[in-house]
Amino acid sequence: MSATLLVPQRHTAIAVMSLCMLFLLSSCGTSRLTATWHDVSYGGQNNLQDVLIIAVTKDETVKRLFEDTFVAKLGAEGVQAIPSYTLSQPVIKPEKEAIEAAEKEAGAQFVIITRHLGTDTKEHYRPPQRVSVFADPYYGGIHGYYPMAYREVYTPGYTVKVTTVSLEANLYDVKTGKLVWAVQSESTDPTMTKKYIEELVDLFTSDLKKNTLL
Repeated sequence: MSATLLVPQRHTAIAVMSLCMLFLLSSCGTSRLTATWHDVSYGGQNNLQDVLIIAVTKDETVKRLFEDTFVAKLGAEGVQAIPSYTLSQPVIKPEKEAIEAAEKEAGAQFVIITRHLGTDTKEHYRPPQRVSVFADPYYGGIHGYYPMAYREVYTPGYTVKVTTVSLEANLYDVKTGKLVWAVQSESTDPTMTKKYIEELVDLFTSDLKKNTLL
């Protein structure tokens, strides 16, 4: 038989409350940056201006929502930006001439391109919960103890699927064509909502500010 821990009931309640608070805090965000890089020669200049925002996706609704959100966020920082879907050719062909035409029409000095890197789904096994604390009400009598013991034995574990979505955002200098800044993000079980996109854009713009590009 495995060893158990003798804990007063009041301490047990405090421990449970602490675990609940920890769970709530850890569940506040579903996205994070997994990688970030910037050209140090641009750092500290805060010269980001006239930015063309391009979201590379076949979903027109997502494209518009993402680009509009990024434009609004940059605008709040005093940066003029334009969404690519408003151009005369909203779907920019993968050719140098088409890219340059889009940059010229937008009057862009910089371009931010965001794309989907991949989606990964994995299964995780969750074992049944164990109660290993000698405290009332479970150990105060048979009517409390037996149901607890029964649940531990007869309630099986279960499998949950966790989906991870990865994105990439790159910032380019139109004049030189060089990469200035790049980030990669990872989101767990995201739902394609305005809140989720705002969360991503906040991550990206916060990193731009951190590296004094914005």
